[in-house]
Amino acid sequence: MDKENRVYPKEFLEYIQSITNKRAKIVIDHILAHGFITTEDLEKTYGYNHPPRAARDVREAGIPLETFKIKSQEGKSIAAYKFGDLASLQTTRVGGRTLFSKDFKYSLLIACGSRCQVCNGLFEERYLQVDHRVGVT
Repeated sequence: MDKENRVYPKEFLEYIQSITNKRAKIVIDHILAHGFITTEDLEKTYGYNHPPRAARDVREAGIPLETFKIKSQEGKSIAAYKFGDLASLQTTRVGGRTLFSKDFKYSLLIACGSRCQVCNGLFEERYLQVDHRVGVT
């Protein structure tokens, strides 16, 4: 696949300048320069052991990415990423996931009594998180 000769909207280019997440920035800059980035690029060129996490960082920043299949240098089918429909750009998500303060978490623990709101089980404080649950085995 050749580099796409694409002109990006000014709003998009200004928005991506505000992104500070290192992994997301690498993916964005590579796509701007080459039209797409592969999991092979992320592993071999940039040293990321879990390339889909880098793509997720871009998505969490509100930038639409399309995933497609491409052949690796060894001929295996691998994932590649390019910008998706920029009309669905979400510029209110610069920080990715929302971070909650320790005080807020503590107030939830007091109000809910260390009880998971998904399964209703009682857990030690260290196993509970505000925005999602973590399985304990």
